[in-house]
Amino acid sequence: MLCALASGQTQLKSSTATPGNIITFDAPGSGKDAGQGTSPQGINDDGEIVGNFKDGASVVHGFVRRRDGAFITFDAPGASKKATLGTFPQGINKNGDVAGYYFTDPNGVRHGFVRHKDGTFDKVDPPGSVGTVARSINDLAEFTGNYVSNDVAHGFLGHKKGLRATFDPPGSDDTAPQSINAHGEIAGYYADTANVLHGFVRRMDSTYAKFDVPGVNTSSGKGTLPMSINSDGEVVGYYHTGTNSGIHGFVRRANGSFTKFDPPGSITDSATHLDEEGYILRPATAPLSINDDGEIAGYFGDTSGVVHGFVRHKDGTFTTFDAPGAAKTGNLGTFAESINYGGDITGYFYAGADAVLHGFLLVRDRNPTRAEPRYLKKSP
Repeated sequence: MLCALASGQTQLKSSTATPGNIITFDAPGSGKDAGQGTSPQGINDDGEIVGNFKDGASVVHGFVRRRDGAFITFDAPGASKKATLGTFPQGINKNGDVAGYYFTDPNGVRHGFVRHKDGTFDKVDPPGSVGTVARSINDLAEFTGNYVSNDVAHGFLGHKKGLRATFDPPGSDDTAPQSINAHGEIAGYYADTANVLHGFVRRMDSTYAKFDVPGVNTSSGKGTLPMSINSDGEVVGYYHTGTNSGIHGFVRRANGSFTKFDPPGSITDSATHLDEEGYILRPATAPLSINDDGEIAGYFGDTSGVVHGFVRHKDGTFTTFDAPGAAKTGNLGTFAESINYGGDITGYFYAGADAVLHGFLLVRDRNPTRAEPRYLKKSP
């Protein structure tokens, strides 16, 4: 059993001129057994981090870590107290509003929520929902996610206390919005009737751009999975390939052009690698977040099965990094989840083979020439 890590920091190992340090942390009450611990999910432009933690009984609770390192822990009203259930925050905006979901008893039904900075909650359940997840919230308090009705998942758009719209891209049999930008544009993916996954952007005027990464695997359960959209309409995510069922990164620009990528040291499609237990390692690059400066954060697996965090800079170069004390074996390691406009990154890591999770914050030097984030809406 591993004791909780004290907050610490180490110099970022970087291949570019982007020095920084990594601070490790645990939410108060985090458990110390396998599968327990602290799991950050998002960071806003003020450096506030939102996520969840499992306590010693494996019940899940939400937290906000302020920029000064202080914590607020919380549970959505009516959230289950059963193991593996509870409260799951997903995103935070600059105002401190949090979007996420929680499970209720007795059947573990999911409900969406928005938690305001004053600690009050709004429940999010579109009409007919039997399960709702809020994924992302922007600085205008617009939020998105999906809900299930009649065994089909649909997207929704909300604003503050009200539901604005429910939606599905044309041809969708299941819709999974993932991210909303400062202008209200929504990126995500949907499954068609053959269960092939396709990317989409829902524009401000409610029209859609639908897309597939060139060369993507179009078999059932495979396809294109956008994860994040920035204020310029650039979309980042990952896609499946035909060889080894691997996943690789992509960025789609607002003009519809694509760049595919994998960090240096990633497993390639043409190679077959075995981990220490003899299992085949699949190519795996998972970009999860893009900021308004075009920097991308995520994680990848190397040829030994170790997971590392990465930043892809706007010029296409990479910085790869590991949280101090992160495991170096067994498909464990460092998992970067979110990047803010200043380039700070949060995520979690496994410390040792005991699979306890801990949070990290990679603080990077500020670029004095960088403009403030673009919060104002564009015209449709």
